[in-house]
Amino acid sequence: MKLACMLLLVCPLCYGQATKKMSENKAEEYYEKALEILTNTTHNALSKDLALKALDYSNKAVELNSTKSKYFRIRATSYFHLKNYDSALSNFNNAIRLDSTNSLAWMGKAIVLENTGKFELAKENYLQSLEFSDEPMIIYFNLGMLYSKWDKNDSSIQFYDKVIEMSPDDRSSYTNRGEVKLRARMYKEAIEDFDVAISLDTTDKVSYNNRGLCKFYLKYYKTAILDFEKALSINLGRSFDENYSTDRYSYNNMANSYFGLGNIDKACEYWKTAVQKGYQYKKEWKEIYNIDDPKELIKKFCK
Repeated sequence: MKLACMLLLVCPLCYGQATKKMSENKAEEYYEKALEILTNTTHNALSKDLALKALDYSNKAVELNSTKSKYFRIRATSYFHLKNYDSALSNFNNAIRLDSTNSLAWMGKAIVLENTGKFELAKENYLQSLEFSDEPMIIYFNLGMLYSKWDKNDSSIQFYDKVIEMSPDDRSSYTNRGEVKLRARMYKEAIEDFDVAISLDTTDKVSYNNRGLCKFYLKYYKTAILDFEKALSINLGRSFDENYSTDRYSYNNMANSYFGLGNIDKACEYWKTAVQKGYQYKKEWKEIYNIDDPKELIKKFCK
């Protein structure tokens, strides 16, 4: 009788522990699936379909085990790729609440704040992430992007310099540093960065376009056109296309280059293509990039 009673008491306990273990294992499995999707981005971009799939997996992980900080972090990252910044911020905060040393959660929160224009708060969260990180390079890289958006070009370049010093083969840092130099009208220095980026990755569509733009400003119109054509020939897939408008910029840049060569027919052809592809002109680009609205140029020069 004592043995029977002990079995009645112990077996439900064993069953409960086994069920809990199974749930935890399944949650970890869902987490790994979400993480795999979120890790394989293109230029840090993800298509909507893939982001939704990652969100589904991370939701399941959280439902099965809501005690893991990293599960909330990947759910937050999924929301970020869906541009649902409020939900992303909420989940990053939950991740930090569960583990205040979660460097990736602090960094993710900083990225959301950066993308919503809260640059000072973003900086504070990046620095908090740096305090708990064993790999500061990625945070330096993100600080470079933050200061670039903040129009603090010198600080941005300094952080990209740090990343390149730590990892001379980091292609993205050359691409981004070159873009900052382009906006600062340091065209020859920017071309040097884009040259390195392209040597490290011959499918770097963004660097080809931006190098062509530098050449356009230097009035190297023929070689600029070759870079724009190369950029247009590279297909990086749906994740890139849904998040970047590089092609429509390349068409417009190529039109401006043909205009510089005096080939009005070709200029009109590519201005029209850029507009058809959804090119949206911003008035401040006249001051920043010395670029005119293609719609106005079409009215003025094209039949």
